[in-house]
Amino acid sequence: MSEKNFYAVYGKGGSGKSFVISNLSNATARLGKRVLQIGCDPKHDSTVILFNGVNPPTLLEYWAELNEHSDEVEPTPRVEDIIFKGKGVYALEIGGPEVAIGCGGRGISLGFEVLEKMGLYKWDFDYVFLDFLGDVVCGGFGVPISKSIAKSIILVAGNDHQSLYVANNICSAVASFAKLGGKSRILGMIINKDDGSGYAEQFCDTVGIKVLAKIPNNPEVAKLNVAFELVSDIPPYDKLFQDLVKRLPEETGVLPKPMDFEAFSKIYRDIPQVQLERVTVEEMFNR
Repeated sequence: MSEKNFYAVYGKGGSGKSFVISNLSNATARLGKRVLQIGCDPKHDSTVILFNGVNPPTLLEYWAELNEHSDEVEPTPRVEDIIFKGKGVYALEIGGPEVAIGCGGRGISLGFEVLEKMGLYKWDFDYVFLDFLGDVVCGGFGVPISKSIAKSIILVAGNDHQSLYVANNICSAVASFAKLGGKSRILGMIINKDDGSGYAEQFCDTVGIKVLAKIPNNPEVAKLNVAFELVSDIPPYDKLFQDLVKRLPEETGVLPKPMDFEAFSKIYRDIPQVQLERVTVEEMFNR
């Protein structure tokens, strides 16, 4: 499997990233392509829509059981125990620790180490979509960028300040690792829940990346998402996602020009000049 087949998709939590990726994966399968979707979020809910709301067992859960009960020094999970097929898509969830226990980023790093031993980079897939949480700065979530696992990075964001702020951070990560020899590049952005305000398009134009697709803000689509139903098999979304899938191998990634905080904030409003008032040690102890 060529490294060109790997697409790491980043977005803020709640941006609809997993919904977009699942529909992208389904559209890929409907085109007769073999596609693997890997959920790289400790919440392990990237692929749930592919299984009608059922969470599949995670790689790290099974790996932990193996280590507890196996006599092997480094037991390796079997493919049939961690990869499942739904809506024509091969899917697996790496998983992570319980809430407030352990490090999610370390779990992701460990997950990729295990998958590599299982032959991840030799598996026969036309497309591999990695679903990553973008609003976590921990290095584990930056593995595809830091190790150039995915040469192509896709951003998912809306027109809101927070999701674009996360997108800008990912652009900064790509630019930083490029200075160290990293080969990951930004393929473009999928604008989700597009309300026509144009902020996301302005952002893309400023940092020098392409708008890959725009998914309109539609309450009916939101209802389908909550009901664990895909939209990539109904018009007009079937054509939107299939056209995007067909274009992906031909798209060329670019090195973005991330904005500093002041420049980014100016997308939404002019920043006033404020003189910061310093405090003294005395006022910290005496009112």
